[in-house]
Amino acid sequence: MARFFVVLASLLSGLARAAPYTPHSDDQILVRLSPAEQALGQAAPIHSEADAIRHARQWIDTARSREDARFLGYAQAALSPYLSSTQSASVQLLQAEIEQYQHAFPQARLRLTQLLNKRPDEGQAWLMLANLDRIQGRFDTARQSCQRAATSLPPTTVIICLASIQSMTGQLEQAWSTLLRLEDNQQLSLQRSERQWIYTLLAEMAIQQGLNSEAHSYLERALQPSPNDPYLRYLQSDLWLSEGAHADVISSLQSWQDRDNALLRLAVAAKRSQHPDASRWREAYRSRLQDSQRAGRSIHHREQARFLLSVMDQPQQALQAAQANWQEQRELSDLRILLASAVKENDPQTLQGARDFMDKNNLRDVMAQQWTKEEQR
Repeated sequence: MARFFVVLASLLSGLARAAPYTPHSDDQILVRLSPAEQALGQAAPIHSEADAIRHARQWIDTARSREDARFLGYAQAALSPYLSSTQSASVQLLQAEIEQYQHAFPQARLRLTQLLNKRPDEGQAWLMLANLDRIQGRFDTARQSCQRAATSLPPTTVIICLASIQSMTGQLEQAWSTLLRLEDNQQLSLQRSERQWIYTLLAEMAIQQGLNSEAHSYLERALQPSPNDPYLRYLQSDLWLSEGAHADVISSLQSWQDRDNALLRLAVAAKRSQHPDASRWREAYRSRLQDSQRAGRSIHHREQARFLLSVMDQPQQALQAAQANWQEQRELSDLRILLASAVKENDPQTLQGARDFMDKNNLRDVMAQQWTKEEQR
């Protein structure tokens, strides 16, 4: 298992995951897989725990890159025989990664806690727990988990982990300077995954400060080794949307219409720019939501709220979805959609709760602050 797979997983954990699309007929082609991906989807013989770990790692990576939860099912099937019969940390870490991806946060937290009770020096587990706490706005415990990871992970990884917490707790400038020094230190032999993590965080921090030019620059650097990384492509598209660069969003994501997260952003960009495909993308995304609701599948509330607010002009329903999402996770994108929905719906109680969260953590974010100023007008 690659040493920094959890670092890479943390980049994608904030990625919104709308419910999977159900085709209208068995003949409909949803996506074309490469021969390598087709081979991954075929039943592979699992003869040992090592086989299970290797195949599960490949399937999880494919699920992330393709945004296709079917591959998580393959990974779970491979790991299942070994979850209760082995003390392997690798098996438990992979299963916790799957649970976090599926937003089964309580299960992931319990699994990681149980593993750390037995193996308190398991640095990757501490790193995953720190990321989970950060997602849910538990910054004090996230910081402690970053520090506990120092017993077995390289200092650079721990510093980056701590910087990601500082950016959310009143130390944005310090985190920014720390990452710039790390990136510029020629004596450090940073691995590609570490450097990409740094560039991604710098891009996010630049957006927090309203430094869009710098954000674009760091995004381009982060994308160089992984030009089709979904999280980075969507972060870039959201930055374009904030700037009104709707044509760039459409050009970037038009070939990804089979992906719900891309389709949502296409629908937003098309509506704002009066693109001829606006109604088609709107109805396609709405159809996927409805299909999922009829099938009883879970829907990611953040993306639902964004669709209802930005495409359907339904602030009351958007606020309900944003409030449900806020109970699960509290990243910047969750805060922004909560504030935007509350302002549009004129909900002073929700606005005060969001402001309290920002004040408690001394959180600085230009987009969130713009919404609080809008409410005060």
